[in-house]
Amino acid sequence: MIGAGRMGQAHANVLTRLSGVQVTWVMDVNAQNAERVAAQLGARASTSLEEVLSQPDVQAVLISTPAGTHADTIEAAARAGKAIFSEKPLAKTLEDAVRAVRAVEAAGVPNQVGFQRRYDPAYVSAKARIDAGDLGRLEGFRAVGRDPEPPPTEYLVGAGGLLVDMGGHDLDLARFMVGEVAEVRAIGGAIVKPELAQHGEHDTAVALLRFENGALGTLEVGLRTAYGYDIRTEVLGERGRLHIERDKQPDLSVYDAAGVHHDRPRHFSERFAEAYAAEITAFAEGVQAGRTLTPSVRDALHSLRLALAAQHALVSGETVRVQEFGREWMEQVESA
Repeated sequence: MIGAGRMGQAHANVLTRLSGVQVTWVMDVNAQNAERVAAQLGARASTSLEEVLSQPDVQAVLISTPAGTHADTIEAAARAGKAIFSEKPLAKTLEDAVRAVRAVEAAGVPNQVGFQRRYDPAYVSAKARIDAGDLGRLEGFRAVGRDPEPPPTEYLVGAGGLLVDMGGHDLDLARFMVGEVAEVRAIGGAIVKPELAQHGEHDTAVALLRFENGALGTLEVGLRTAYGYDIRTEVLGERGRLHIERDKQPDLSVYDAAGVHHDRPRHFSERFAEAYAAEITAFAEGVQAGRTLTPSVRDALHSLRLALAAQHALVSGETVRVQEFGREWMEQVESA
C-alpha cells in the first residue's frame, strides 16, 4: 500500500476482507501516517518506496499518493515486477503518463487504474445495454458532476485543472459508454471562489463534446451545491435513453408536516462505496487468476488525453481536436 491517506485506507480495508490477500507493507512519506495505518492492518511501515518494492513477498502495489507522483511510482513498481493498481490520473502531463505506460507494458505486469465508476452497478448495467444495442445508434451524452463544497484553493491551484481533476471521471465515462471524442470546447469561471481567477483556475465549467461516431455531448462540472454530491449521466440513442442518478441514500422519502424530504449522498465515498469495493476486488482476484484487468494504463492514458484536451479548451477558448492534442507523445505509445 503506497500512500496512507483516506483513499488508500479505504482500498486497504477492502483488501483485508478478501481471501488470499494480505497487506504486508504500508509506505508513506509521512512516517506517522504509515505507522498508524500499518498498525491498523497488521502490516509493516516504511517511508521508503525502494524498501517496499524490494520485498520479494510483495506481489502487488496499490498506489494512492498525490497525482503528481503517480507516474514515477508506477514506473518504479513496473521495474520491480509488481502488479499495479493506481488511482487516476496516470500523471499530470501526457509526457509523464506515456513514460508510465511504456514502463508497465515493457515489464508486462498486470495493471489497473482506478476509474471506479466503471464498476458501479448502474454504470455496468447501462454499458451492457449499450453494448447489446438496446439504444440503437448513440446520439447524445450528458454528464453532471458537482461537489458539495470546494477543496482549499491551494489544492485547486495544484490539481491540474477542473476538467482534469474532477471532470476526468466523467470524460472517462464518455469514452467508456459512447466512444472516442473527436473534438471538445469549453467555457468556465471562478464563480464559487473568485480568487481562483488570479491563478487562471475555475470552479465551474461546461464542456461540449463531439464524438467520432457523430453523437454530441455536454459535461457540467461545479464545486458547490447546497444539497449534496450530484452525479448524473445520460446516454441518448435512437431507441431510448439511459439515465443514471442516485438521488436518495438511503432510498427513503419522509412525508411529514414540512412536506416530503430525503437524504442524498454528501460525498463521493458514499455514492460510490460499492464501486470502490468492486474495483479493488476485481484487481485482487484478477491478479490471482491471471485475468486481464481493466481499465488498463493504456486505456487510462486516452482518458487523460481527453481530459487535458478539455482543460486546454477551457483555458484557451479554442476548439481542440482530441486526436491532434499531444500527438507527439501519443505516437510513442501507439507505435509500440
